[in-house]
Amino acid sequence: MHIAQLKNFTRAAAQMNISQPAISLQIKALEEELNITLFERNDKKVVLSEAGRLLFPIAMQMIRQYNKIKAGIDDLREVKAGHLMLGAVPVAGECLMPALIGGFREQYPAITVSLQIGGSVQVSRWIKERDVESVIVGYPVKADGIECRPWLTDQMTVITPPWHPLRGEEVPLAALTNESIVVREVGSGGRQVLEQQLLKHNITLDQFTSVLELGSAQAVINAVRLGLGIGVVSRWAAGELIEKGVLGEITVQGLNFSYEFYLAWNQNKESIAAKAFRTFITDEEMIRRLLRTKN
Repeated sequence: MHIAQLKNFTRAAAQMNISQPAISLQIKALEEELNITLFERNDKKVVLSEAGRLLFPIAMQMIRQYNKIKAGIDDLREVKAGHLMLGAVPVAGECLMPALIGGFREQYPAITVSLQIGGSVQVSRWIKERDVESVIVGYPVKADGIECRPWLTDQMTVITPPWHPLRGEEVPLAALTNESIVVREVGSGGRQVLEQQLLKHNITLDQFTSVLELGSAQAVINAVRLGLGIGVVSRWAAGELIEKGVLGEITVQGLNFSYEFYLAWNQNKESIAAKAFRTFITDEEMIRRLLRTKN
């Protein structure tokens, strides 16, 4: 390109910081490979041949495209651009991730983010099958190439309709078996914690008056508000409604309804954007700032 623009091998070589014989050899090799003459040479200047004039705009377009690709790669290296695919269980995806993704995009506005929400079993499958780059789940994901670490502690609580007679009371676990109960689906982290805590007291869900199983914390909350039973949900999901008096809360003697959210990611093929997001959401100060009103 420099030769065509400067019409001189020596000046083009100087601008490219290579020797004049080297650039002449490169042009000769290219002409032999294409089996055409690209330049017409005389004592005063070098000009494009007819074939050269035909190829010149195509070559310029190729160079512009190359520079655009290179700039895009450089932007990715500096986490200036990219697309991030995430997965999360409902409580994390609906109550925590919007604030965290918003804070992340303030720092990296050119990175677009897609968040898929599903149960722990489904979200675990997404990361194992590489459908997403990082996930938040309710229990550890075990698979080759997947790294999984504890992320945040979720504290669950027993909720009631606002008019329930046990609202605000501290009661023994046995007193709850006289109630209908609304719970999460089998396989969810919250359901596992609930059943484990009940078993420690030799109680199963079958001993409650009735059991209604729903697929998300929000569905459980809605059912409790309608008076379909008491429920056990994350304080991340119910805390604000409890404070407003829309839901009641019961303290149960001897129960520890806490469990960990886990952050899992593809250890071998983690993108630059995914690594930046992982670093962001594991910053304790950042989490406190963005989630300070959540729990």
